[in-house]
Amino acid sequence: MKAEVITIGSELLLGQIIDTNSSYLAKCLAQNGIELVQTTTVGDDLQRMKEAIKDAIARSPIVLTTGGIGPTEDDLTREAISDVTQRPLIFQPHLMEQIEALFKRRGFRMAENNRKQAYIPEEAIAIENPKGTAPGFIVEGSDYVTVSIPGVPLEMEYLMENTVVPYLRKRFHLQDQIIQYRVLRACGLGESAIGLQIKDLMKESRNPSVGTLASVGDIRIRIAAKADNPEEASGLIQKMEQEIRNRLGILIYGVDNETLQENISRDLERLNLTLSVVETFTGGVISQKLASTGSASFVQGVVLPTETSQRHFLNLSLEDFNGLREDSRKFTLSLAQKARNEFKTDFGLAMVAKIAEKQGKEEYRIETYYSLSSLAGVENQEYFLGGELSMVRERTAIIALDMLRKILLSSYPHFNKGG
Repeated sequence: MKAEVITIGSELLLGQIIDTNSSYLAKCLAQNGIELVQTTTVGDDLQRMKEAIKDAIARSPIVLTTGGIGPTEDDLTREAISDVTQRPLIFQPHLMEQIEALFKRRGFRMAENNRKQAYIPEEAIAIENPKGTAPGFIVEGSDYVTVSIPGVPLEMEYLMENTVVPYLRKRFHLQDQIIQYRVLRACGLGESAIGLQIKDLMKESRNPSVGTLASVGDIRIRIAAKADNPEEASGLIQKMEQEIRNRLGILIYGVDNETLQENISRDLERLNLTLSVVETFTGGVISQKLASTGSASFVQGVVLPTETSQRHFLNLSLEDFNGLREDSRKFTLSLAQKARNEFKTDFGLAMVAKIAEKQGKEEYRIETYYSLSSLAGVENQEYFLGGELSMVRERTAIIALDMLRKILLSSYPHFNKGG
């Protein structure tokens, strides 16, 4: 079963409001065996709204609209649905009573224009809204249904869960159909490199299907399965997940909503290990990520943006500091070792960067260096990264954390904390 979503409101097109409704609706529909095949955003223009609704009805048996059913002149969803389905708007006294009662409960006097919200298309099914003043409605056609609900997330979610989903499941006999998905999260390779390793799975597998989504330093691999019951869907996903894990190995660091820093902090706690961090380029991004976990394993984070602060931290003379700075690898390692010793932690992590060249108005090619000091020894890495500074800082933070994660995975069985 396929569906489309139309989000309505010029504020969405102007960027004044971020559309979170589409994401929620996609998950909600998928959990009930309905495949969302297209989303459309349209402003408060009656003709464009009518065109979007008409096109969606021609393509999909289920069309959901959010927004545009308020009391003001630019709320035109009712008129658009009425015109497209050729059903005149009819006043519903029981809806008017509910709207008036809501205003009374909240201690407000209802404006006359709220009367508009009690009109819905002829023979439409009213969706009563105890959370707000905008009732929704369902129009049933011969081969489609349109569902119109408020754009306010709280109201939209309540009506979806309590009215719309039960209606759709009954109307389209979806009691046993579901779509489940799982997301594997990976870092250490770019989207194209990971895509090459699972190219055949993405191209040839239909159920479950496999796709990727990239963000800065983080690749998400989505596995989605359709089945008649949760057990069958879970089995399909598990089989595909194992195949992907066999190919990508330690590149995968988590699943679903897990973050790199949360999993690292969890592992440090499990191993009873502590960490301190020194940052000279990332401005505290690494420390912020670790601190957000609330884990006691992260003991201290130090941001040293200037050469003066770096020299004072290392307690070096100007001559010795300048000599050390000439070798970026040794300099980074010195910061890591100083952090570990100064803050008495099991690991000291440091990163340093140098701008190699300016590549554009706001883009740079940057040399980045990473060092991790522990009782087991030291680990050094270095990479050339390019792009805007904010993006490079984020990538640098993820590389540093991923280096720690991989060392924990490979070294802990042989790591002797006591000696």
